Amino acid sequence: MSQRVHEIARDLQIPSADVIAHLRKIGEHVVSASSAVADPVARRVYEDFGGLFPSESAVPEVQERAFPTTPATTLTWQANPVKEPRAKDVIHHVEQLHLEFPESRIHRRMLGALGSQFVYADVFRTSDGKKCGLGLVRFSGAIESAFGLTREIMFFYSPYRDLQARTFKVAKDKLANLPREVTPDVAFFSSPDDRLTERLKDWSRLQFLAIPLPASLGEEPIALINQLRDHIYARDLFYETTPVSGDKFFGRATLLQELRDDIANQRVSGLFGLRKSGKTSILHELRASLASDNLLLPFIDLETLPSPPTDPTPDFVREISSRVSAAISEHGIRCRELERVSKEPSVSALKPALDSAVQKLDRSGKTLVLLLDEIEYLTPSDQVDTQEAEFPALAQALASLRAVAQSNPNFTFILAGLTNHILENGRLYGRPNPLFSWAKARYVGPLSRRDADNLATTLGARMGIEIDKGALNALYEASGGHAYLYRNLASAVVGTLPMETYRRIMRQPDVQYQLIPWKRGVAGNVEEMINHLTRYYPTEGVLIELLKDSPQDFAEIAQDEHKAIHHLSSLGLISEDSGRFQVNVLLELI
Repeated sequence: MSQRVHEIARDLQIPSADVIAHLRKIGEHVVSASSAVADPVARRVYEDFGGLFPSESAVPEVQERAFPTTPATTLTWQANPVKEPRAKDVIHHVEQLHLEFPESRIHRRMLGALGSQFVYADVFRTSDGKKCGLGLVRFSGAIESAFGLTREIMFFYSPYRDLQARTFKVAKDKLANLPREVTPDVAFFSSPDDRLTERLKDWSRLQFLAIPLPASLGEEPIALINQLRDHIYARDLFYETTPVSGDKFFGRATLLQELRDDIANQRVSGLFGLRKSGKTSILHELRASLASDNLLLPFIDLETLPSPPTDPTPDFVREISSRVSAAISEHGIRCRELERVSKEPSVSALKPALDSAVQKLDRSGKTLVLLLDEIEYLTPSDQVDTQEAEFPALAQALASLRAVAQSNPNFTFILAGLTNHILENGRLYGRPNPLFSWAKARYVGPLSRRDADNLATTLGARMGIEIDKGALNALYEASGGHAYLYRNLASAVVGTLPMETYRRIMRQPDVQYQLIPWKRGVAGNVEEMINHLTRYYPTEGVLIELLKDSPQDFAEIAQDEHKAIHHLSSLGLISEDSGRFQVNVLLELI
């Protein structure tokens, strides 16, 4: 079965040229409006433009998901409308907003035609005495579903013809301190500034999307939908190169709870995983979820310190002292002993200084938890033996941390990095290892399938993207569930999805089409991950190569390399099924 291009265009109420252009973009070569299109392809065109495939026109649940594509059509956007507010104080404040900013009345009419309403309003003065206003809008269920919205969105009104960054900051501060839960990273802005759109484009970031409401927008309700579509669709929330927390953090619930339990029970723990596996994000999420006046969690990135064979001990001691000193000073507590150590680092002075600071915190009912990230930079790579290298002062510094934890009920610490040499070796730098068999090692492996699906569908919804089951399968299989690679692949696919549609769907073919160029693009990143691993785990590096080249020989050697096999398995690089080992997809990307 097939349909003609002009028939599709007629049903969708759009020009045939638009259908032809869209078909060519998705890889279908058509010549003219009379060209025939196979039903599966035609169905995709109907879906992409928000229409109903003819054979499905009587199916109610499909009708509910169809989206309008012409300015004259607003009926579908009204589905699951929001009731007009009846509370007198809300109505009064909305009317005040209209008096100060007449354009808000136009926006209210447009919203009403879309089944949406102002449900809160406020007019206030800025530091220069001028009035600004804001309204919180609840969009209809149809709009929320289409664009992944779950909360009210702020409409901000500025009187300035020359909108300044400081007013933009005022708006963001207002948004962060509203007395109710609202969408934290999206807001509309109205201003008489002729350069409103350009200014907001400069000031918007991935973390905060500012959508302009210029005077040129007009009064047609569909214009609001177009603004939402153009800005929401332009986001790429999958692409992240820095640690994430809050609503950008997904999964690891069990691991986070174990770390919280460790802190509550004053246990020292180690968090280990490959580069880009999400270790630092876990620490940031831990901080965010536990942050309180009574719990201090200073974060220290050890990657900035000199690495062996240069002795990192003085810098390590200085960093701990200065970070702890800064953290407690924010709570009105000063420790001169720590201040002296931060200026003149001394291992012998570290313990008494930390003891003094922790005891002062205890008297104030506060607990201190040190988060030490990239711990492998304190341990030598394969050029220097971890157990017998001549850095006894570093082992002494770690012993000081353990001693403070043992003698104070309100102090502990968490180590994070690639290698757990610092926990599992009996000797460390020519001395008995103070952390041996004392701290609990935990590993960050690939995301579970459930967590990966949740990440994809949640972030996809916030970009107005539906992700079907086939695409979810393809994303997970190709990335092996590695957090960075999973997001990176999803990002690559998002960049290929059409923008000129009211329904974006990521399908399995969309993912598969990007696999070859994506694999080429990430090969260097994966190679560096494995090179970093082999610097600190040389035996494991040899075993990886052996497993790839000769699985039978690997199986024999594996019987005598229990520690190395444990590392590779815990890091998610190999898996075992009925005594047979195989490499993770990650290693196949090199």
